[in-house]
Amino acid sequence: MDIEQLSKSQIILLTLLVSFVTSIATGIVTVSLMEQAPPSIAQSVNRIVERTVERVVPSGQTAASVVTREKTVVVKESDLISQAVEKSNPSVVRLYVSNSDAMVFLGLGVVLDGSGTIAADADSIGESADATVALQDGTHVRAFVTARDRNAGVAFLRSATSTVEGKVPAWQPAAFSVGAARLGQTVITIAGKTITRIADGIITTVIPPASDQPTTGVIDTNISGDSIMPGGLLVDVDGEIVGMSTGVSRGTSGGAFIASSALARNPASEAKAGVAAGQ
Repeated sequence: MDIEQLSKSQIILLTLLVSFVTSIATGIVTVSLMEQAPPSIAQSVNRIVERTVERVVPSGQTAASVVTREKTVVVKESDLISQAVEKSNPSVVRLYVSNSDAMVFLGLGVVLDGSGTIAADADSIGESADATVALQDGTHVRAFVTARDRNAGVAFLRSATSTVEGKVPAWQPAAFSVGAARLGQTVITIAGKTITRIADGIITTVIPPASDQPTTGVIDTNISGDSIMPGGLLVDVDGEIVGMSTGVSRGTSGGAFIASSALARNPASEAKAGVAAGQ
């Protein structure tokens, strides 16, 4: 059919059809290119493809036609970082010297379970047998060292059953990353003596643990050591704990963290389990 013979209404309908087909093709090409992008590019942009179904009923007709449209929504990396911090921050605690009237800051720690088991940098605690823990809600509770993993530089503490204020502690266990750390992966460190401070970067080196020391894996980043403090946590964009800054990791690099596998493994719990199994 000669296009010059089309009526105005037919030309308008043809234009709408071409525009609709073009928009679908553009969406398909965009998604295809994003899937083929290198990890270093894809890591900073996440996409969500939403499917919207609209029911269109032309006037004067009883039959309804269904039009499916696909659109790509780009989520900024800054939004992912904010969400990750919001998710992980309730599990972060601050440790202070327990036998001092002044609140002498020691370092950060992370809540491992609902009973108040805490992992912290062993160097920050030193040889002390206990510490005062400040929760995110402002309450304070004493905690006692139950075990030390000197290979990883991690100390494990068990909290008292009530806070200094006479309340039941409200513990928020952290979520730990179960996958292996990846080079180029975006990560965030949580710090701050009184308020939360963050810095972001990428993983630059992954040092696997020694065969005889399963908790000594180290994750190095390009985050400045000035932004990291003892017990500072390394979090991925999903809000899961990837590592912790300890004396052992800082011996490798100022921006290095001991892998989270060292935090999930509590020597005190394993010893109790072994005793129970032998009885």
